[in-house]
Formats: sequence, C-alpha cells, structure tokens
Amino acid sequence: MIFSLNPISKPFNFAMIPMYKHTPFTIIFFLFLVYPVFGNGFTIYVLHTNNTNGKLENCYCPDLPLGSLEKRAVFVQSFLKEHPNTIVVDAGDFFSPVHKPLKDSLVTEAYSFIPYDAILPGDQELTRGQESMDGILRRIGADLVVSNVQSPLIQGSMTLKIVERGGLKVGILGVLGNRSLKYYPKEISNAIILHDPVTAVKNILKKIREKVDVVLVLSHQGFDQDVSLARQLKEIDIIIGAHSQTVVHDPKEENGVLITQAGKDGHYVGVIKIQMEKQKKIVSKTGYLKEMTLGMIDHPKIMELIQEYEEKSGFVNRAKLKHKEK
Repeated sequence: MIFSLNPISKPFNFAMIPMYKHTPFTIIFFLFLVYPVFGNGFTIYVLHTNNTNGKLENCYCPDLPLGSLEKRAVFVQSFLKEHPNTIVVDAGDFFSPVHKPLKDSLVTEAYSFIPYDAILPGDQELTRGQESMDGILRRIGADLVVSNVQSPLIQGSMTLKIVERGGLKVGILGVLGNRSLKYYPKEISNAIILHDPVTAVKNILKKIREKVDVVLVLSHQGFDQDVSLARQLKEIDIIIGAHSQTVVHDPKEENGVLITQAGKDGHYVGVIKIQMEKQKKIVSKTGYLKEMTLGMIDHPKIMELIQEYEEKSGFVNRAKLKHKEK
C-alpha cells in the first residue's frame, strides 16, 4: 500500500519496509487505513430478467404502461455505473411465444446492447431448432449457461460460469424443467432431452461449491418447481426463475435459498442485493422489482430496431400512436 499524508510529502510504501523494522505505531496506522475497506464487508448486486417474450418496447397499456427493452438497456447501464460490482443475468424466453423470425432477430440484437453475464435459453428459444440457437450465440454477445440440456447440442454454451466481482466468485448454473415443454407437439418436445435439474445441479455443486462464494441458479421451470429445488439443495444461495412469469416483489426464502422472478414482457428488472462479511460469508440477501416505466429514458439503438420492425412488418402499436397524439 502506498499513501501520502499531504501533497508535498514523499509517498510511504508500507509493503517495501521489512516487518522487523515496523513499530507498533506504523502497524496500527496501516490497519486503521485498510479496515474501512475490508472490515465492514461489501455488497454485490444481481440484476435479473426473464420472459421478455419478444417485447421490444413499452406496451403503452392504459392499466399497466410498463416495459421493455428500450427502457431496460438504459436502466442496466446506469445501474452498472453506480454499482460496478453487479452481475446481469436472464432466465430465458426472450423470443416471442409464437415464431416470429423478424421480431426474434431484432430482440436478439437488442439483447446485445445489455451487458449480460449469463443467459439461460428457455423453451421459446430451444424449440426454434439448432439453426436459431447457433444464431443466438453469434449475435447476442453473452454466454449461454445450460447445465442440464443433453440435446440439442448448443455450440459454445457452458454448464457453469464463474463470474468474479470485487474478489468474490459467483458460480452461475442454468436448468430447464420438463414442464416447460408440456404444451409443445411431441415431435418438438421429444427432440429436447433434459437431465433431471436436481441431479444436474447436485453433480456440479460437488465439484465447485468450495471454489465459489455464491451459487446462483437460473431456472426455467416455474416458481413452484424452484421452491422444490430449494428444498432439496440448500447449498444453493439464489434461484432466479422463469417460465411461470411470476411477479415476485418480495423474494421468497426457502431452506435458506432466496427465490425470485421478474414477471413478463420486460415490465420489470429484478434487483438482488447480497451483503457479504469480510470472510466472504453472506450476511443478507434481499431483492425487489424495478418497474420499467413510460417516463424512463429510451435507448437510441433499440428505438432504431423498433422503427425497423414497424417499417418491415407494417405493425405499429395503436396505443402508442394514441399516446403520441396526447
């Protein structure tokens, strides 16, 4: 550590002085300086999204004018500037529920403007086939984390990603449940082979639990199944869910595991705050949902994508037109 008591004093390098030459005063003084950094622990954040469902922009709904990617991109970038020790993840179903190649392509490009650390593909992505999945990897600019999918083979995906923030190691896994494929035709659902989520997570945890400080599981199987997963695997710290599109304003804690989800259609971005003590143990885990309101700033590049969609598809949100007329 190098520090200076005033602008004209010679910098003092504590590390360059042999320990036997230090007086009790210099040692106490050094500890006094570093204690505020390490003594009170530190905080990291997780921003999470799910079930965007191909929504590029705010729905302009009279009862719930919230969403979507044009607001999210600016919010996430601003949050990262204020809180650099933040991890950004998505739990899947960012494609439209019904196959819309143009919309899906533009949504993928919009996602590339958001610095996601890890994305779990949902059923709405996996059921599009191998070509679509390969296209996602080329364009989305984020790592796809899939821990229990045997088929189809997702080129370049990973079963585990370890992200480091402020010296803290967070292990991120991603699992899908068979229930997410329940309503697809058999020729589609049978082509997707999944390992049991509990077994898949358990096997990975055996290898990495002692190597990471926090375990975060992205789960695409529904809120009830996430609760079941937490009851069986207390070694998990956080489960971020999807598929059931549950709006969880106050995350549920089950078996010591924090479980949450951020609704649908880009209406919300979930925020999780993890407070750690100096021994890298979790002191508290809390969360809330941030609404993407109509008054928030638009991301200019995503607004260009919205315009491209309107020009090529001929579809413009009528509620949006009425809003602009006011």
